[in-house]
Amino acid sequence: MVHYSSSYINKITEDCINLYQNIPKNGKPIENEWTVLSCVIEVDKISKNNKIVALGTGSKCIGATKMSPLGNILNDSHAEVIARRGFLLYLYKNILDTINEKSSIFIRENEKFKLKDNIEYLFYSSQMPCGDASIIPKSGEQDDYGDLIINNKRAANIDICEIESKKVKTDIHRTGAKCLTHSNQDPKEPGDKYHLIGQVRTKPGRGDRTLSVSCSDKIARWIHLGIQGALLSLILHEPIYIKCFIFGSRTPFSKDTLHRALIYRDNEDVLERIQIIPEFHNSSIVFPHIRTANSIRPAAGSIIYVNINNGEGSVGGLERWTVDRSNYIVVRINLQYKAPRRRSHLDMSRTDPEPTGLRKPLTRLKD
Repeated sequence: MVHYSSSYINKITEDCINLYQNIPKNGKPIENEWTVLSCVIEVDKISKNNKIVALGTGSKCIGATKMSPLGNILNDSHAEVIARRGFLLYLYKNILDTINEKSSIFIRENEKFKLKDNIEYLFYSSQMPCGDASIIPKSGEQDDYGDLIINNKRAANIDICEIESKKVKTDIHRTGAKCLTHSNQDPKEPGDKYHLIGQVRTKPGRGDRTLSVSCSDKIARWIHLGIQGALLSLILHEPIYIKCFIFGSRTPFSKDTLHRALIYRDNEDVLERIQIIPEFHNSSIVFPHIRTANSIRPAAGSIIYVNINNGEGSVGGLERWTVDRSNYIVVRINLQYKAPRRRSHLDMSRTDPEPTGLRKPLTRLKD
């Protein structure tokens, strides 16, 4: 198994931030605003070259009443999800290039598409994912912590030194993500008893409750089932896994928490079935638009970047950009490649290869 050095991790982080800074400013934070940055990085193990194939920013999620039955509104605009949407578009484009006998990351094998052996993927995010992976024991430091909820209230008649000592021992960073309505709920007791760990959660949102599960839950699916999703699973030879997750500096970070929330959950024997156990790294490079004491409002806009034009990336807004381009490429693939027919996306999901042990706790929304 490859182990990435801290210098390499920092170089990847710098590349992601440099790309972000060099793309147009539309959708970026303005004064007193913050955002989250996520990127998918493609690594060629032979040439040792790497390139950012997808980038996303954002921290918003729409409520249930604003969802569209036509599927033409993005429900989840968190950076991790936007970057993954861009990555799927990148995969679609490469499948189409393979069909047309152009340069591609895939080869044809038994009427399916196989990722070349020299290609692997890393994932960068400027902070830990919302949800279960954000429930981290505090270590006493007082940094700026993205969208994590930190409660520093204390009674005036209690000695400050005593309270700080107790926080170091028993307190946790909290998440705004909510447990599913039909699941066990957070006890919300003081200190480290506030949250119930290991729960599937929906993302916080202003107004009515969202139906989008947290980024922790989505990333856990990517780790166990592949990042490609059910549709691409029909025509890919095998799932595509992320080999390494990198998180930015000056935000809470815990490898133990990441392993608990993203790999193990409530399945101790999951390591016997998981295909790729990713590395987790904490970069020392700080993303310039993290949440700080002076930047307290989330940026209103989001950015998506996809490297699909012969090395030149395409940048756009979200609403129609990803929907239109993805649909266009999928239709072209369907016309040129005879994929197995299924009646619906749900049918395709049900025909996935035998799922890992984590799939059951991550599909409680269907119960």
